[in-house]
Amino acid sequence: MKLIQCRFSSGQRIPLLVQTGYAAPLPMLVPFIYVQLKLKHLAYNTAAAHLRAIQAFYTYAESRDLDIDEAILACHFEAILALLDGYAIWLQSGRQADNLAARIGKATTAPFPRIELGIRDQYLRLLQQYLSWCATRYIPRARRNSATLAHIEVVFVDVVDLIERRFESHIINARPDRTRYRSLTDTQQQIIHALIRPGAPDNPFPERLQLRNWLMIELLLETGIRRGELLKLYTTDINQGSQHAYLSVNDREHDVSDPRAEEPALKTHGRTVGISAQLYEVYERYIQAERRPLRNGKPMKLPYRYLFISDRGRPLSIRALSNVLDRLFLTIELAHPGLLPTLSAHDFRHTFADRFLAYLVEKRGFDLERAMDELRQVCGWSDTSAMPRRYARRYLAESANRHNAQRTSAAWGRLDS
Repeated sequence: MKLIQCRFSSGQRIPLLVQTGYAAPLPMLVPFIYVQLKLKHLAYNTAAAHLRAIQAFYTYAESRDLDIDEAILACHFEAILALLDGYAIWLQSGRQADNLAARIGKATTAPFPRIELGIRDQYLRLLQQYLSWCATRYIPRARRNSATLAHIEVVFVDVVDLIERRFESHIINARPDRTRYRSLTDTQQQIIHALIRPGAPDNPFPERLQLRNWLMIELLLETGIRRGELLKLYTTDINQGSQHAYLSVNDREHDVSDPRAEEPALKTHGRTVGISAQLYEVYERYIQAERRPLRNGKPMKLPYRYLFISDRGRPLSIRALSNVLDRLFLTIELAHPGLLPTLSAHDFRHTFADRFLAYLVEKRGFDLERAMDELRQVCGWSDTSAMPRRYARRYLAESANRHNAQRTSAAWGRLDS
């Protein structure tokens, strides 16, 4: 089986898990229903992540001669859960056979890359959600069949709890550690600014791309937008208002004019975010002089309204943005080994959120609740999102540690005197 993308004439995309070996690939029945009923309101990439986890389990079950769709429709969940021990080992071992007997006589195959424990846990959590949904949906339907009524009456009440308990014993870190700070320090940010500045002697990018790449990184730092939101910007989304310049984030997830195979998605709410006058001036220069690639010494005519364009004249892809950040990271790593553990678009979002919250509290004098409300608005989170409070806890922890260090240092000073 394989995961494919289905795109409607309206521009909407959905992921599909399909059987292979057919002229016209047929969708796997239960995962198809799951996407249509449970995942239809999720972003494409999120729904695809669910299906990748389901695909891995179906692949493992096939090697154990169990058809998961048939087992689900027959409500044989115990047979499905009996595979969980071996599946957890199979995932972490690079998807090789989980016992020696199964490997004997098998041709050597190239294993999948070993996955981190956090990704393994994510696969298990998504599979747990899928199986719990299946139990809730199909067991009540099976109850109407008199042949299975007696068995279902006993199992139905506890089957979802049983699924959750069986998964809890395999998920190593049910609540991932979120204490790792990904915000850039002042030193890290200064080095990035020095390298990415157009015309800088150590700038790692060709001259024709330097302004574009500088503008992308400055927009990430000034607004905290996600990479999908950045790549979905139109040229008309940055404007000069009566009081300040601003950037508009609009939901264009299902844009029929977007030619990218992996279409960037909008994960948060649409909004406007104020930006500096200096950044707006650079944006104007980029639009007027450097957005369109040159062909035979002349700017290309572009059929796309997207702000950031590749050298080929197409909307910049997620992979191309990642390549920009990877090249920048490698340049920093060669000049300053160990300075950065990673560099991603989300690191800039973390940096923005931390700095914006601290500015509101320390410079503007807002109480923490008001600061969290403004952070929620500018980052596009829903009213129920816990993200603003998470950044507030981080701010309070850093503030408390700083104040305690100042207090204890003062105490040592008194002792020395």
